Amino acid sequence: MKRTCILILLLLAGAAPVTQLHAQPRLELRHLKPNTPDYYYYQLYIAAYCADSVIYDLQKHQLIYEETLGRIDTNSYTIDRRASPARNSCYDLVLVMDNSSSISADALSRSITAAHAYVDTMARDCQRAAIASFADRPTLRSFLTEDRQALHDALEGMAPGGKRALYDAIFQGMLELSTNGTARLKVVLALTTGNDNASGNPAEWLIETAHRDDIRVFIVGLGSGIFEEPLRELCTETGGLYFPVADAEALPERYTELAGFVQREFDEHRIVRRTRDVIMQNLHISMRLEACDDSVWVSRLFNPNVTSASELPPPTSFRLGQSYPNPVHANAQLHFRFDIDAARQLPLRLQIFDRLGREVARVFDRRFPPGSHLVAWSSAGLRPGVYFYRLVSGEGMRTGTLTVIP
Repeated sequence: MKRTCILILLLLAGAAPVTQLHAQPRLELRHLKPNTPDYYYYQLYIAAYCADSVIYDLQKHQLIYEETLGRIDTNSYTIDRRASPARNSCYDLVLVMDNSSSISADALSRSITAAHAYVDTMARDCQRAAIASFADRPTLRSFLTEDRQALHDALEGMAPGGKRALYDAIFQGMLELSTNGTARLKVVLALTTGNDNASGNPAEWLIETAHRDDIRVFIVGLGSGIFEEPLRELCTETGGLYFPVADAEALPERYTELAGFVQREFDEHRIVRRTRDVIMQNLHISMRLEACDDSVWVSRLFNPNVTSASELPPPTSFRLGQSYPNPVHANAQLHFRFDIDAARQLPLRLQIFDRLGREVARVFDRRFPPGSHLVAWSSAGLRPGVYFYRLVSGEGMRTGTLTVIP
């Protein structure tokens, strides 16, 4: 008995102290949406977690909020919408499917099954979807609709073959959302088995279009061998997320999860912040989350379109106005107004594209001196429909939309 007691004491003396493990906090600064220039505030969308569990009851006292010039007083912003597990929002969504030669017949079949599973989760009439696919070029298989059977039918008939015009397909989805979308929440959810290798639309144009039309882009990357960085950047800059999926067998479950994620408006809290700066470029935000008996700092630079004011080079910007008349009758005179605020001539190119992102006309491609310019051009040759025009120079690009009527 004495030996047993001594042994127990020795074991207790040598035992390591027990440390209670707890979940780690996680904070994501996902999306910043400036308001119109008439109002000096922005909307910041954030997501807060303990490990992988969403923090639905986030409070101000759990946050330390800083902008470029210092800490933000809690009276200067509001959390006007909190994440909710019960939210079932209205939305317009385009499901973009990869049917290029890089997807196997089995993986394509499983991805179609996953898309069917997504459609089956849409319980409200105000939850509408469209179906698009891509190989060498994008195909819009159905317009935005609440008709579930029409969506199921549109998912059938795909076969692998061709390159990957991923960006063109995402852009086509954006056009459908901007043309026919009515919901406040607009989403493109794209599946790809690789990086883009056939599109005419650059990622920068997609980001600009997403910002202009308030569209979020989410991408599911299926399989290994995908260079994720450009796809993650496209998602991040549009307020979306990139989801890697190793095996096609996991797609139906993943898409069902994503359906709930979209319905809950991405489990995000929305912060409204009044500011003195209406431009809201190069806005550096840092935020500390105190939760799960721990804390974490995160920061992000939003709208990095220009350098800081102290480092600005001589003005070289240009602006593009709305074409007029808009809408314009076929075969009528169309006018494009633009301004060049520069100390030198700029080479400019103005192109017109159809809804599939194909160039249908080039209005000019030459140098212009600084100042305001008005260029007249005949719309002859443009069929009735919606078109996009893009002004490009070495300084960047500007886009607009025009409508041709009979």
